[in-house]
Amino acid sequence: MPSRLHTHRIWEARDLNREYELFYVLRPDIDEDQVRTAMDDVAALIAGQGGEMSKSSLWGRRRLAYTIAGFNDGYYALKELTLPAEKVRELERQLRLDERVIRHLISLRQVYYLPGDEDRRGRVRTRVRDRGEAADGAIPGDEELPDDALEAEIAADDGFGADLAVDENGEE
Repeated sequence: MPSRLHTHRIWEARDLNREYELFYVLRPDIDEDQVRTAMDDVAALIAGQGGEMSKSSLWGRRRLAYTIAGFNDGYYALKELTLPAEKVRELERQLRLDERVIRHLISLRQVYYLPGDEDRRGRVRTRVRDRGEAADGAIPGDEELPDDALEAEIAADDGFGADLAVDENGEE
């Protein structure tokens, strides 16, 4: 009789590259050349894990919100990268071992789509009802109201407008 462990299929995330943001803080006691070298070393770590960088930026030396490893300042850097999902843990391990990096954060990159935009697979991310309106340039739920309907909506409001009803002559 086969074991229960071998009867189900295990899904593995092979060749699944995801978009991440790597935000890290470098020690403030290193000079500008060492900061650039550290950024190049982090880029080499990413490439060594099979990743690819799309954007890299150095924010400069800034004050930390609280003391980290005895430092009140640090060099902030941000990298946008594409990396296989199973390699993130190893990248984090290598960043923890680098003494120049005092704090790091790797998060999934948030991608926002406007109505009518398509995702990477060519699928539209809006509902079927909104697609036609998005193609026309109209925002769903943003139609013009006649003056009478607008006044009725203001009068029915729960806020301060309900007790300050004014007629056409400007009298209460």
